[in-house]
Formats: sequence, structure tokens, C-alpha cells
Amino acid sequence: MTNLRPQLYYPFKKISPASISKQFHFSRVSEKRNEIDRDLILEVLSTVPSPREVKSYIKRFTVPPIKVSRPPPPPLPSSPSLKPEKQVQQQQIQQELKEKFIDELFSTRIEHVALIKIQGPFTPLDLKYVAKTLVHSQKLGMMLIAILDNDEWKEMLKEGPLKFIELKKKMMEEAAKISEAIENVGGRSTPIYDGIFTLTKKNDINNYKNDALIGRTLPTDAGAKINVSLNSPKSCINLGQIPLILPIALDGLLIQRTISANSGMIELSRAISNSNLINFKTPQVVSQVELTKIIVINSEGGIPSEERRGSHVFINIQQEYESIKQSYKVNPQWKITHPTGFENLKMIKSCLENLPSTASAIMVPAYSPTVLISNLIKDKPVFSSSLPLNASITPSTTTTVLRHGFPVYFHDSLNTINVKAFQSLIESSFGKKLNFEKYFERLKNCLKHVIVVGDYQGIAVITMEDIEGNNEKEKVIYLDKFSVTPKAQGVGVADILWKQMQIRYPNLMWRSRNDNNIGWKYASSRNKLDDILVWK
Repeated sequence: MTNLRPQLYYPFKKISPASISKQFHFSRVSEKRNEIDRDLILEVLSTVPSPREVKSYIKRFTVPPIKVSRPPPPPLPSSPSLKPEKQVQQQQIQQELKEKFIDELFSTRIEHVALIKIQGPFTPLDLKYVAKTLVHSQKLGMMLIAILDNDEWKEMLKEGPLKFIELKKKMMEEAAKISEAIENVGGRSTPIYDGIFTLTKKNDINNYKNDALIGRTLPTDAGAKINVSLNSPKSCINLGQIPLILPIALDGLLIQRTISANSGMIELSRAISNSNLINFKTPQVVSQVELTKIIVINSEGGIPSEERRGSHVFINIQQEYESIKQSYKVNPQWKITHPTGFENLKMIKSCLENLPSTASAIMVPAYSPTVLISNLIKDKPVFSSSLPLNASITPSTTTTVLRHGFPVYFHDSLNTINVKAFQSLIESSFGKKLNFEKYFERLKNCLKHVIVVGDYQGIAVITMEDIEGNNEKEKVIYLDKFSVTPKAQGVGVADILWKQMQIRYPNLMWRSRNDNNIGWKYASSRNKLDDILVWK
């Protein structure tokens, strides 16, 4: 009789202690990855992006539309008059056309690169925040290239070659510590100790290949050109790793020398921006590399501000650099509270000069990891820099967002403006034709200023208007037009315009429709009347 009792024991394969350890390791790694993913979702949700910001993020980080040949027509219905061989041949042709269309569609992609200066020293907790932020940024679509710096290295850097061995040891220890922190939160990284930077004499670069002796004698690093090789970072990125680069270069005699991390950042930004055809992925796909972010993660945060508590919210470098430079001279305490702030500002200025206007930079303290994720998604400051400085609703920040930005011009006459550019901007911004002659005729009698940002990326028209029933017959300052070209939206033009208006006209009025989505303007104002008439 057949035994129907269920088997209580099954023959198990022998499991070695090594395999148990391996399974446990993979289990722990999986748990860490799940934890980092949960943290990332929470951080993304905490940024509360608007639909417009989400749309902008998706547009920046997805494959752009590509002009390709017309898709293949649908296969013709089979005809009984066709021979089987011809039907098979026709199907093969159709399949080949489909595959060709798909290959063309995905033949080009844009890789967004963030160049990061990790400026220690950090506490163990801050180091964990830094590592998490790097891994989260990578998961959100950024290709990261990091160069290491540490405030404790500066004194040893001044002593030059005499302290090189000791300094290199400290640099390698720092790289190992950061790499371990990244591994502990589920990421992967590789410290790169050399092979990135080489030094040659500036005036001998063109002849260096022809004469092995030229450019080999470098008694000091002053006047030397820093050359960059991206081979090692490319390999790391191909493997899904974050390259951690030490600021060490080889001179003409193949002797290792330290360079400043800021100099390394500037030369890396130039090399990456000139590498449009570098393929960071596969031979089948041509990758266009765009350096879109310059990031400084440190302990001191952003650039200190004289006007507000904490740091500058947003800096338009083209217009504000000189005034910030002067502020550092008259505020000696900043050299203690923010000792590397201005040097980092100079470095960022040099980096952004060679990048598109859409590129931006951020200086963020290690203890504010969510701010960097928010900036990656929204590509704007934590809050508008045009909010009133002393209002209770205006928060403070230790983070600064920077753009190379645009110059600002003031016109008090219609004779000095570019009429065609002015009209084109108004019409593209409002989406309708402007009765040009009638509008300009009115402005001749009431114009106060036309504020122009850049090459007509944005304008504000300020007029002097009469108010009905005003017994004093005094004219009021009125915002007649505020326009930003659609192509320049999201790069800080509106904030640049609004800040200049605040400086020039602390008391200003304007009207707006109830359904006009300009909440940031209302927040920048002191008074409102039925959400129709607003004044600062």
C-alpha cells in the first residue's frame, strides 16, 4: 500500500559557512538599497515640486525628441496573388525598417554631469549625509564626478614638496573614508589617486610632443598649465561608480605634485564641457555630455549676505560678483565664519563662464542634504530671493544657488531700446500680438524705466501713472509689464528682474487677474486688495 503520509524531512544540499556568509551579505546589501530608496522617495516628496517643475525635470532628464525619417508604413495586407517567397521578403523589409527607425530614435542621448567639490572635514554624521546625497543624486539621473578637498590640507599645501608624502597619505585616507561611507549607504565609488592631471609649461604646450625635454622643468607650479584626462572617470561611470579624484598631478619629470582643488575643478569643467562626443555608455549610442551642475558640499554653506540672515539665496554672478567681493573686504568676520566662501565663488565663476546659461551651481552645507535633492529637481533656490528681507514669512538659508546669469541694463527712454527685441519678447511672453504703435505712444508720456536682463531675456516696464480721485495729483510708480521669454524661464531671470525693482522702487503698484499664477509676486509684497491691486 502506498504511504500517503507527507514527508516531514527533505534531503537538503550541504551549505557551507562561506555560502551562508555570502547570502547574509547579499541580504544586508539588499536591505541597505531598500532603505536608501525609501529615503530618496521621502526626500523627493518633501521637495513638493509644482507640475511645472516636474515637467521641467522630466524634460531635462529624458531622451530628447530626435528628427528622424518617417516611420515605416504598416505592412501591406497579404495578397493571394503573391508568392510565399515574396511575402517573406516583404515582411523582412518591413522588420528591417522598424529596427532602423528604433535605432535612430535612441541613437542620441544627453548625459547630465554634476562636478562636485567635496570639502571636508566632516563629522561622522555629516559624512553620512554627504554619502546619501551623492547616491540619491546619482539615482535621480546625474552622472557625478567628485574632487576631494579638505580645509586641514591647506597648511601642508603651502609647504609644497616637503610635505607631499605626508599630505598624500592624508588625502588617500580621506578618499577611503568617503568611499566607505558611500558603500555603506548602497552606492559605489572609486578613489582615483593619479592619472587625471598633468602639468606642463603654458608657453610650451604646442611643442611638447616634438621635444621631450620641453616643459619638463617646473621648479614651481605657478605658471604651469593643468591638463586633464577623462579616461578614468569615464571608466568609473561606465561601471556605475562615483569617481573620487584627488588633487594630485604629474609634472614633466613624472613627479607627483599637489594642486589646489579649485584649480582642478576649473580644468575638469573645461574638459567635460569640451567633450560633447565622449561616449560614457556604449559604442552604439552617441552621448552628448552636458555639465549642468557645479556643486560645493562643505561645512560652512553658501556665501554670507549683508542684507539677510544667513547666506545669499541666489547670486547673478555677472552683476553681483564685484559687490560681494567688496562685502568680503568690509566684513572681516566672514574670513572666520566663511573662510573659503569667496575662493569658492571665484572658482564657480570660472567654471560657469564656459558653460551654457542653463548651467547652475550650488553651495550647500553637508547637514542639509534635502536642499541639494530639491535643487536637482526644481533647478532653483529653496525660496525666491525676491521675498522681502525683513518679513516674518521670509525664511533664512545657509545654501546659495548661483548662475553665471546676465547683465542688467536700465533705459529711461524708448530711443535706446531694441524695439524689435522688445516687441518680440512681449508677444512671446503674453502669447498675443501687441498693438505696438498705440502702446509706444502711451509710453512716451509716462515711461519711468525699462529694465532689460541680458539680450532681452526679460524686461520690466515701469511707468508713472495718475490715480483717479487722488487729490494730491501725485503720480504713482506702476509696474506696467513684466515679461520673461519662454526660453529663459527657469534660469533665474524673473528673480534678477524683481530684485532690481526692489532696489530701485521699494514702493511699487501693479494689477493682476485673479487667475494669474504669480504667487511669488504676492509673497514679495506688503499689501493686497482683493488679489487685484498689489503694492510693495
